[in-house]
Amino acid sequence: MNKHLKNLNRIEFVVTAACTGKCKHCSQGEHRSNDKIDKNSASDAVRKIAREYKIKSVMTFGGEPLLCHETVCEIHNAAREMNIPQRQLITNGYFSKDFDRIKNIAQKIIESGVNEILLSVDAFHQETIPLEYVRAFANAVNVHNVKLQVHPAWLVSADDDNPYNNETRKIQFCC
Repeated sequence: MNKHLKNLNRIEFVVTAACTGKCKHCSQGEHRSNDKIDKNSASDAVRKIAREYKIKSVMTFGGEPLLCHETVCEIHNAAREMNIPQRQLITNGYFSKDFDRIKNIAQKIIESGVNEILLSVDAFHQETIPLEYVRAFANAVNVHNVKLQVHPAWLVSADDDNPYNNETRKIQFCC
């Protein structure tokens, strides 16, 4: 065990920088790259780290991580196998316009062991992301063993009165 990492209890993966949105607030840049992390290396890393440290949480995000859903599933399968209790995914929920594909990938995500989904729904994301596909994904993953919550980006704070926050508050999206 590395003495400098003795309190390590969380692993986070940026699965890809590729994204379906072009959000003004994004810190990931222009999302032009189709690069993604290697799913086998990532899942092996989860197993190796979990053998050495008391990992409580694994998170996958991006860009839009569900553009690489196989990688997301491999990571969370490994986390489930290693009995890591919190297995989170941050997504904008928009990775396909095919409703059957959305349902299929949602099922794979659930089967992989993801137990918490933070769904980015707000004025920034919805400038370029159609809500109908996000709703389809939310409906497909909204099952009893998955905690689904809207995770908006707020400008300044959730309580600040500004045009973006006011637009976010108008979005009718319930999980």
